[in-house]
Amino acid sequence: MAKEKKLSKDIENDLEGLEESQPKKKNWLDWLIWGLSIVFAGFFLFTAFRGALISTVQRSIHVCGGIIIWCLMDIRKEKTKTYLKVIDIIMIIILTVQLAYFLKEGKNVLMPQFTMTQTLVIMGVLFALCVMEAARRTIGIAVPILSMIAVAYCLLGKYINGYFGHSGFKLKRIVEIVCYSDRGIFGSVTGISATIIATFCIFGATLFATGGGKLFIDVASLVAGRSAGGAAKMASVASGLFGMISGSSAANVATTGTFTIPMMKRMGYSNEFAGAAEASASSGGQIMPPIMGAGAFIMSDILGIPYKTIALAAIIPSVLFYFGVIWGIDCYSRRNHYMGIPEDQMPNKRDTLQLKKLIPVFLPIGTLIFLFFFGFTAVYCAAYSIVVAVVLYLIFDIKDWKNRCKNLINGLANATKDMLSVISLIACSQILICLIQVAGVGVKFTNIIVRLGGNSMLLAGLCAMVATMILGMGMPTVAAYILAGSVIAPALVTIGVNQLAAHFFVFYYAIFAGLTPPVCGTVFVASAMADSKWVKTAGIAIQLSIGAFLVPFILIFNPGMILVGGIGEILQSTLSSLVGIAALGAGFMGYFKRNLKWPERAILIACGCLMVIPSTVTDIIGAAIVAALGVYIIMSVKKEKAAA
Repeated sequence: MAKEKKLSKDIENDLEGLEESQPKKKNWLDWLIWGLSIVFAGFFLFTAFRGALISTVQRSIHVCGGIIIWCLMDIRKEKTKTYLKVIDIIMIIILTVQLAYFLKEGKNVLMPQFTMTQTLVIMGVLFALCVMEAARRTIGIAVPILSMIAVAYCLLGKYINGYFGHSGFKLKRIVEIVCYSDRGIFGSVTGISATIIATFCIFGATLFATGGGKLFIDVASLVAGRSAGGAAKMASVASGLFGMISGSSAANVATTGTFTIPMMKRMGYSNEFAGAAEASASSGGQIMPPIMGAGAFIMSDILGIPYKTIALAAIIPSVLFYFGVIWGIDCYSRRNHYMGIPEDQMPNKRDTLQLKKLIPVFLPIGTLIFLFFFGFTAVYCAAYSIVVAVVLYLIFDIKDWKNRCKNLINGLANATKDMLSVISLIACSQILICLIQVAGVGVKFTNIIVRLGGNSMLLAGLCAMVATMILGMGMPTVAAYILAGSVIAPALVTIGVNQLAAHFFVFYYAIFAGLTPPVCGTVFVASAMADSKWVKTAGIAIQLSIGAFLVPFILIFNPGMILVGGIGEILQSTLSSLVGIAALGAGFMGYFKRNLKWPERAILIACGCLMVIPSTVTDIIGAAIVAALGVYIIMSVKKEKAAA
């Protein structure tokens, strides 16, 4: 009983941790950062209603302003070394000067008569270095190093012999393209970040400020907490809900993992399983409509199709992903006797499902979806959903309006923090992608993959999968997708893959790169929180997600999964995928009604792979063998029980 009371108290403390708002202000720097964060988020909320400014002005405020705030936050940290603080101060000066220039000359920069001076070249080089340094210290060295290699490749192309050689570019021309045009740092992807992504960060922060964090955890507990492995399944459901508004694997782990991982460990789950379950579940947030994260908005821009089409196409794949993860958790938990959350530790159903708690969180999400499907722009949908969330939050407890207003203001500051993790990443990625396009590298990579794959869609898909996951090592999903979408997706389209399916293919494997060794960022975060061995954690995470790893191949063979084709084709591909994923999950986890023998596991895995092939014959054969084996296992379990 004492242990149960301790568990209950621990859960209560964990949930309270999800609702923490702005930390207490201690000095003038804290107040400055807090104030600038509110102004920064307020600017993007203002332009969401008014309309965006000239591209170079809107995007320079986003990039320069965001990195300046990040530098101030880095200076505030006690653990930041002195020489890094000096670099931060220098970066603030350079970025402030550059921002002032674009505020004054932003319109003229885009004019044909604009000419580069030596001063602008120097400032441009310093500006690009600031962006790379900010990216290096926030997301790691991979993207900045690739960007520097791209610059060197453009400068030295005339000295390179063979297939990858080119005539070369002068430094002045490179700086002009990268720093003083709407193709480089201020390119279209930065434009998406400075409008759509910024507005959705504010929307997500607003929902958290109105109590969405605790509500998602409680709802997930009620939905999945009682069954075998309930705490891990609850992590999956909660991550799906969080994913709708955060769209980041690392953010999902950092948010839901602070509660779910300690809870799983307290209930006796192994450290590795706790970390793996959270990492697998959190990865799916980026493919969970209606928001899906930054990658989906970028996909919409690259393909030139409405975001609504992307969100609709993602419905079946996201459901299959979470079905596969939850099914894998169920099989693993039953095999290892992991029980559900004790009844007396479950949240109170009546208290959780009060309308005054549900409506301020779920009605804004419903408003967002409603506006999406009536064809309004993403920024419009998010902006007016924020209005709905704020109004409902205030009117449901009008007596406490002062504290609620304070929570909403702190929500704006937290929205800026959410943006900062994306700004330097996208700006640095834009340098890389811009120079890849300028030097024609994308076309050359397309030709290589086409030659390797020949006319075989399967072989080309395998090459594309390996290339995407290698590119994604050590990179956030957004950067990996931007790069793969530029150089790999066109190769799949060339051999006949549907364009949307090709981009979903590389998007999925850019996400899965966070789960696969040797560099698996999502697993690293979850493993650190679970205090587990990351290699073993990654292995379990891959097993839990194994069905989802095959979904992209189903997409390129049968685009019915993304609602391309007739109803019959869509239903067949969905049902066969469900059966195939279930077979793979049971086979890799080694459990269905009882512990499975190796021959049984091998048959299930083979049938699961067989059902990936887009053929009615293979679907029928695979389903028939799975059904027959399932009946045999069920009958054997009944005989064992009767004998006992």
